[in-house]
Amino acid sequence: MKQKDRQNRGSKVAKEKKIKKIIVIGVIIVVAIGIGVGVASSKFLFSSNASALTIDGIQCNVAEQLVFHNHAHLDIYINGQPYNVTSQIGIVPGKCIYWLHTHDDSGIIHIESPVTRNFTLGQFFDIWKAKFNNSQAFNNIFNKTGNDNMPQIYKNGNKLPSGTNYRDIKLDEHDEIALVYGASPANIPSKYDFQGI
Repeated sequence: MKQKDRQNRGSKVAKEKKIKKIIVIGVIIVVAIGIGVGVASSKFLFSSNASALTIDGIQCNVAEQLVFHNHAHLDIYINGQPYNVTSQIGIVPGKCIYWLHTHDDSGIIHIESPVTRNFTLGQFFDIWKAKFNNSQAFNNIFNKTGNDNMPQIYKNGNKLPSGTNYRDIKLDEHDEIALVYGASPANIPSKYDFQGI
């Protein structure tokens, strides 16, 4: 009898081990399928959102893209007074970040793209305008001085020829760009201290 009891217990233990093994394998399969579905749906949502939010060929991605990584600095003066380039231009909180964006109100434009190409000040302004959605903050720059009043444009301290369209200004590494509407400030900056970036 004792031997039969041992055999029964042994087969019971073996059955329980098999059942536990099957349950563990089942859990692993369910988790793997869940991860696969999650990744597939996030790729679908990501690509849909990126194309839906694209401005001037510049996508809004879920993370910064660092294949092409440059910085330029923008100063804006209206009647001799500095006008802040606001923070978070090109950043949609909790969703995505455009290849052209600002992190703070220093005027540094971060150019972080998955492709090496030229980017322009006009593209940056289009992203900025989209963020403000025609709010007073953005319109102050253009409507305060009148739409016909084109700015004086300086790149690295050099005044660009009259009639140069600010939209066409290429954003090169460590450029200092100044747009002056109305009266000029006492000094036009020729460079910016990027402090290691």
